[in-house]
Amino acid sequence: MTDIYALSDPAILTQIGQKLKEARIEQNISQKSLADSSGLSTFSISQMENGHNTSLLSLIMVLRALNRLDVFEGLFREKPVSPVALSEYMKKNPQRQRAYNTNATAEKGGMTTNDFNWDEDKQ
Repeated sequence: MTDIYALSDPAILTQIGQKLKEARIEQNISQKSLADSSGLSTFSISQMENGHNTSLLSLIMVLRALNRLDVFEGLFREKPVSPVALSEYMKKNPQRQRAYNTNATAEKGGMTTNDFNWDEDKQ
């Protein structure tokens, strides 16, 4: 496996271009057909496959046409919350108390739900 961090940026572009070309050929798709399905020109496909600089949007369009957007899954994966971070968050942001507390109301001499009689009208 290639150490991607050891590669220069132009070398990475070349590698991406080669992988796009391999994926296109594996699916038996011509550059013209890929250009038509992606909405790009044949020249853009050729430039991309030869490692020339291209826009991120063009790359997404080609990957979508090749049904290979899965290469971006790592970017969209949600980061798991560590138990320590969750604990710290809960300490800083405790859950709010309910406004209606029957024990506090009873202690203050107020009416609680136990004091209310639904059949008062009938008495």
